[in-house]
Amino acid sequence: MRNKLGLPPDYNPCVYIIDDDESVRSSVESLVECMGFTSNSFESAESFLDQTDPDICGCIFTDLRLLGMNGLELIKQLKVSGYHAPAILVSGFLEVPLTVDAISAGALSVLSKPYPEQDLWDNIIAAIKHDSDNYIARKWLDETEKKMATLSEEEKIVMDLLLEGHANKKIAHSLDVSERTISMRRKTLLEKLGVDNIVELAKQKTKLELLESQLNSSVIIDPNTELESERN
Repeated sequence: MRNKLGLPPDYNPCVYIIDDDESVRSSVESLVECMGFTSNSFESAESFLDQTDPDICGCIFTDLRLLGMNGLELIKQLKVSGYHAPAILVSGFLEVPLTVDAISAGALSVLSKPYPEQDLWDNIIAAIKHDSDNYIARKWLDETEKKMATLSEEEKIVMDLLLEGHANKKIAHSLDVSERTISMRRKTLLEKLGVDNIVELAKQKTKLELLESQLNSSVIIDPNTELESERN
């Protein structure tokens, strides 16, 4: 299943099952095992939050009706606590307002009980693929932001002016330095960012801003997917 989904080698997803019914937990665990993934079960939302960290990978399967915090409240808390893993909410009393609230709160999908096993299978696959795409995006962002952080203030200023379309000579004049100094700063910043020219720098900066926006809105673009400008 990992190879079929094209999951990164360093991405190890787990399905987190939250249900106060032991038979349900056992049933979902068996399905997850058949899929080739690991699982971790909890009988309450509180125990899940106490025993996991926000940087978990995979997906979260939670019933709506739980003792203590319910599934919808949990999904809202996930966002507050900084969890990235997508959630699947299940309920035997599913109504349109609940579905809308759950999706608005951050649930990736909502299933009505009783659900066909294939539906749960498909939803878990979709959730793990979604989380994998998020993982790739966050990793690319982290690596790119670390490169950006190595730039000196002078190099950042030159980068911004270059991205605005200014030539070395004009930048040198506006900063009251020699054109050779600008050429050296330009060369250094391109090397630090791992790009060969200003066109590649512009694409990298655009992708960085786009991915940040998409991550914040929970709609993720795979950073390996070329932007339209990269195809032209």
